[in-house]
Amino acid sequence: MSTKSTPPRPASKAQALRHRQALAAQAASPKVLPRELAKIVADFDIARYGTTTQPVRPFLAEAIRRSNVTGVESVRKHCRHITALAVFTDAQGLPLTIETALTTDNIDDYIRRGMTGESDNRLERRRRLLWVASAANPGPNTPARLSPISYDAVKPPYTPMERAAIMRAARTQPNPRAGEQLAAIVALGFGAGGDSVDLRDLRIRDITGDDQTGAVVAFHGPRPRIVPVRRVAEDLLLGAVHGRSAEELVIGRKQGRRNTAARVVEDAALYKIPHIEPGRMRATWLADLMTDPIPIAVILQAAGLKSARTLVDVLPHLGPWCELKGLPAVSLDVLRGGAR
Repeated sequence: MSTKSTPPRPASKAQALRHRQALAAQAASPKVLPRELAKIVADFDIARYGTTTQPVRPFLAEAIRRSNVTGVESVRKHCRHITALAVFTDAQGLPLTIETALTTDNIDDYIRRGMTGESDNRLERRRRLLWVASAANPGPNTPARLSPISYDAVKPPYTPMERAAIMRAARTQPNPRAGEQLAAIVALGFGAGGDSVDLRDLRIRDITGDDQTGAVVAFHGPRPRIVPVRRVAEDLLLGAVHGRSAEELVIGRKQGRRNTAARVVEDAALYKIPHIEPGRMRATWLADLMTDPIPIAVILQAAGLKSARTLVDVLPHLGPWCELKGLPAVSLDVLRGGAR
C-alpha cells in the first residue's frame, strides 16, 4: 500500500518576516578584511600614483572590503586599479566615496581620459574596476552589458620647424612667471614626452641634473618612469626650474587643478605660433626618438607605454623628421610587407 508524502506547509507571515529580517541584518553587518589582506592594503605604496587632496587608503580599504575580491594576489592587483581610479576621481574634484567613484560613468571617464598611453590594458582595468563596483556599489550604475571602449588615435606631431617656432616663443616671453611656466611645459613635452597627466603633480624636486651631467625627470602618476631630457630642450627646462623651491609644483600653484597647462598656454604671449598642446608635443618627442637609432623597447619604457600602438599612430607622420635627419621615408606599407 503506497503512502503519499505530505507537502511542506507554506511559511507563515511571521516566519517570512523573520527570514527577511535575518537576511537584512546579515547584509548590514560589516565584513571585516582578513588580517593578511588588510596588511596588503595598509602597506600598499599609494604615493607612486600621485598625490591627492583626499585620503585614498580608507577608500581603498572600503572598496576592497565591500568587493568580492578575496585572493592575496588579486587584492594586490586591485589595489593598483582602485588607487589609480581614486587619484583620477579626486583630480576631477569629486568626493572620494564608493557611491561616487565606483560607478560605470566615472570608471569609463577614467579609462578614456586618465589612462593616456595605456590603451593595451584599458579593457582589463575596466573589467576589474566594474567587478569591484558591482559588489561594492550595486545598482543601475553598474550594468552587466558594457559598450566597447573607443580608441583615441594620437594627434600628429609637430614638424621640426613648428617645434623650433614653439621653443623660440617659450624663450621670449615678456612676463617672467608666464615665461617660466610655458618654458617648463614646452621643455618637458619636447624634451621628455610629458603630457598633461604627467605634469599635473610634478614638483621641482622631480627634475635633477645640470648642463654637465644632463637633466633627468622622474614622472609619477599613472605612468611612473625616469626620463633623460633631450639636449634640444635641456637648457630651457633647467632655466625654468632654476632657483625654485624643491617642493614647488612645476606647473601652477594649486595641487590637483585640471587643465593647468592649457591655462598657461592661454595666458602666454604667442603670435603666429601653432597651437601648443602637450599631447602633440609628446607625439613630437616620440617622432624624434623614432628617427634616431634607439631600440623600440627603450622608447616604450621611456614613454611609459605597454604596447607599440601609439608608435604606429605616429609612424605616418615621420616624413618631416626623416627628411631633417637624412633618412629614407617610412610608410605603413613597409610594416605590412608591401615593400619588395
